[in-house]
Amino acid sequence: MTMTQEQVLAKALYIHIPFCRSICSYCDFYKMVAKESLKEKYVDYLLKEIQIKRSGFGDLKTIYIGGGTPSSLNLLLLEKLLRGLQECISFEQIEEFTLEANPNDINSDLLEILSKYGVNRISLGVQSFSERKLRVLKRGHNRKDVRKAMQLLKDYGFDNVSVDLIFGVGEEDYRTFRRDINLAIRYGARHLSPYTLIVEEKTILHKLVGEGKFFEMNPDREARFYSKIQWHLQKKGFSQYEISNFAKPGYECRHNLVYWNNEPYFGLGAGASGYLENTRYTNVANLDSYFKGIDSGELFLSETTTLSKTDQMNEELMLGLRKVEGISLDHFQTKFGCNLISAFPFIEKLLSQGFLTLQSDRLYIPIEKLYLSNEVLVNFV
Repeated sequence: MTMTQEQVLAKALYIHIPFCRSICSYCDFYKMVAKESLKEKYVDYLLKEIQIKRSGFGDLKTIYIGGGTPSSLNLLLLEKLLRGLQECISFEQIEEFTLEANPNDINSDLLEILSKYGVNRISLGVQSFSERKLRVLKRGHNRKDVRKAMQLLKDYGFDNVSVDLIFGVGEEDYRTFRRDINLAIRYGARHLSPYTLIVEEKTILHKLVGEGKFFEMNPDREARFYSKIQWHLQKKGFSQYEISNFAKPGYECRHNLVYWNNEPYFGLGAGASGYLENTRYTNVANLDSYFKGIDSGELFLSETTTLSKTDQMNEELMLGLRKVEGISLDHFQTKFGCNLISAFPFIEKLLSQGFLTLQSDRLYIPIEKLYLSNEVLVNFV
């Protein structure tokens, strides 16, 4: 499958960097450990893709560079990428510019470059402060590294710092994870993304589970963990705005809200996904094919799906109900020209069962039942 030059506009741009210094035991994203020469070639081709799609960048409000580990690029290469972006995009229009980073990649030279090019949000892959959990997850940092990184971020004026944390690693107790939360907040996190550990296929942990060397947490115990996390973060002044995301007021991730609001966005780089003109697409997750596609003047895709109106309405609900605020009935009516409840009659049953709440203009999953969201969302598949 191929995709030619884009003419459509979108608010958000995602750029995928598929390189890491080492491979974590739980990660199933497209990534690799690579030589510098391959990283350099990749950035050169990424800049070519940016040129191909630049005509659609006029309305961009957010940029998100993820991976993999973007901070694993050497500083000259990272600056080359940021400079190339700046040549195609008016950074003055960008409201939120996020870069994912590992704690032990944060240093003064990196932060000077990020400041120079307007990066104003850092998503830090902490996952835990527990030495035991970090060993299981095969992370390359420790608590001291995180404390040093977050102090340096504060010194350089990066106050919009998000921290990823994983819970449900084996039979960990809640006190361990509460300590992770408290340390992240103490060190300056304004946004927290606590994720339950999901053992994906083609990961190290999946192999260990098959060998009987690692055991997943009981789902009922995970649910109790989640409820305690909700309560604790609320007490700490963090508002939940999505199933796995909590923020101090004003620090919600604008880029990810584009996804959950079912709005169009660009996905650049090998393995990256995008959503344009009611079509979801994924760039091929193979560097040789990615390079050949760009050389041919087109982009090779591993997947493309054009959504019917019914598909679009289903996705509007599945994505929108991930948010605590849910879905606006008026917005749905304006966007699709039909009444939401009439379009999905089984909503009435979910309302009577208490899985959904309708209040004024908003349809949403009660916050105490967000952990059971799959039982609601499966109705829209």
